[in-house]
Parts: sequence; C-alpha cells; structure tokens
Amino acid sequence: MSKVPGWRGARALLACAGLVAGLAALPARAATTLVINQLLPPGDPLNQQVLRPWAAEVARVTDGRVRISLPNAPVAAPQQLWNAVVGGIVDGAYVYNGLYPRQLPLEQITALPFVGGDAAATSLALWNTWQKFFAKAGEYRSVKLLALFAMPSGQVFSLGQPIVQPADLVGRRMWVLPGDPQQILSHSRAGVISSPAVQVSELVAGKTVDAIAGISSYNVDAFKVMGYMKSETVIPGGLTTPSFSLIVNRARWESIAPADRKAIEAISGAAFARRLAVVARYGQQARQRGVQGGMKVLQPSPALLADLRADSGPLVAQWSQAAQAKGVPAAVALKYFESQAQAH
Repeated sequence: MSKVPGWRGARALLACAGLVAGLAALPARAATTLVINQLLPPGDPLNQQVLRPWAAEVARVTDGRVRISLPNAPVAAPQQLWNAVVGGIVDGAYVYNGLYPRQLPLEQITALPFVGGDAAATSLALWNTWQKFFAKAGEYRSVKLLALFAMPSGQVFSLGQPIVQPADLVGRRMWVLPGDPQQILSHSRAGVISSPAVQVSELVAGKTVDAIAGISSYNVDAFKVMGYMKSETVIPGGLTTPSFSLIVNRARWESIAPADRKAIEAISGAAFARRLAVVARYGQQARQRGVQGGMKVLQPSPALLADLRADSGPLVAQWSQAAQAKGVPAAVALKYFESQAQAH
C-alpha cells in the first residue's frame, strides 16, 4: 500500500509543477537578425565567397540565435556608411577605410606603398597590428569592430607601351586611384586623372586614358577592362592596398547574448582575415586570364622604383605623424605590419 506524501512533499511537487508550467508559458527568445550592407556589388567574389560563408557560420555557431541578412541594395553612399551604422539605419556594414582618413588614420597604413602582401596576408597583418598597436587608440569606440581586411594591392597597367622606366610615364594619360597613389604619381610627368574606381570602365572604353594605376588585376577584371591591358607592372608591395572595416552598431551588438557574442568574435577577426585567401586566388586567376589574352607581366626598373619611393616619402611621414599623435610608436608598428604581411 503506497503512502500518501506529507504536506512538505506535496508542496514541493506543486512548486515544481508550477515552475514547469511557468517556463512553458514563457515565449521563446526571437532570433536576432543583423542587416549588413554590402559595399561592393552583390555578385562580387568578396560577398559571395567571403561574406556569405561567414554569415552562414554566424548562424551555425549561435545555433540560429543570430542571423545575418545581406540586402542587395545599399542603404547609403559609401562615405555615409559609418554614420548609417552608428545611427542604426543599418545594423552593420563593411566600410572602405580610405574614405575615412581623419576618423581612421591608423588604418591608412595599408594605403602606403610597398607594404602589402597578398589579400589574406595583408588582412591578417592588419588585424594583428590593430590588436597589438592600434586598439588602444579607440577609433572604433562608437561601433563594434568585427574584422579588418584588405584586397589585392594596386599596380600599374598600360593600354599601350609598357611602363617600366620613369621616362615611360612622360605624356601618359593615366587614371589613378584617389589617395596615396594619386599623390605619388602627381609628381611624375604623366597627365593624372583621379576619380572613383567605378568610372574606370568608361574611361578605358572611351580611350580617355592609356594607363591606369592603383587597382589590382582583381579590380581590372571585375570592371571588365582586362581585354584592353597590354601590360601590368608589378610594384613590390603595391602602390596601395585598399582595406576595409566590418563594423556593427554597438547597441545592436550588446543586445546579443554574451555567449553568442563570444562565438561570433571567435569566427571573426583573424579567422575572417584568413577567408581573404579566396580573394587572393581570384586576383591571381584574373592576372592569368590577362596573360592568356596577351597581357605581359613586367617588373619595374630600379630607377622607377627609386622615383616612386622618393615621391612616397612625405606620405609615410604624414602617416607616422598621425600615428604618433595617437600614441602609437609609428616606426615599430609599420615595421611589424610589413613583416607580418610578408611573413604569412
């Protein structure tokens, strides 16, 4: 014959039943969806082969509690994306660091000539340098920085006679990427045109220019002008290396559970930088397609390199001054970044 539970046991059973019922009545926590703006066209390999796989990994490591949405249409102009993220117009974006020289002076290190490696190596070098030297400057205090990454380094392309000697620049009509490449080549005797890179296709097809500088084979192929190129002169470390910051609105980031934030950080940062290996491969394949179409890959003469280095001196000094103002040991940080870019 079973015993009837005493009043203490009965009360405990009722309490447990009430707790279970209460938990069942609680609504399940809704998944957080972060809308991330794509700066480059949706079909660009960076979006398809880097950003989208990372987004899928975010969903996996958070068991679906955090998801990334990548709309095809941009929410703001490139130079307005930072404020769009800070203001919550969009949850996140990757922004071109070159558009924010005053806000992100330290990250302009990749824009300096002769310092880049391939896309993955430079991306990892930039992330490591940021962690070691730049983070304390607080440039990202208004947002959450998830990753820093770089594209292939910019080179010199000719639609006619190759450019390997200083004299080869004389009289050339040359489109040059705005920023450091423009300042370097403005000292040459070429006729320099500088404008947003999206205008390259029109300028090349319209025969407005007979040379371009500051973008890579990756970009030349993406802009569909590779067929016009007769030669590419490969500057060691590049004339410049475009870099980007993947940022998220800070309030939205802090609304995510701490464990999920930790999981996302683990697959971002250095792990995200390593994903740029696929972009490096695309750049190499683009160059190979150019060679197959008749483009020659050339090395600059010592004289041309000497001229470019001399003309870039003020830019290095300017970056160093800005870094020192932020409390960063400029020479040490620059040497560390270069060694990291070349070592990986």
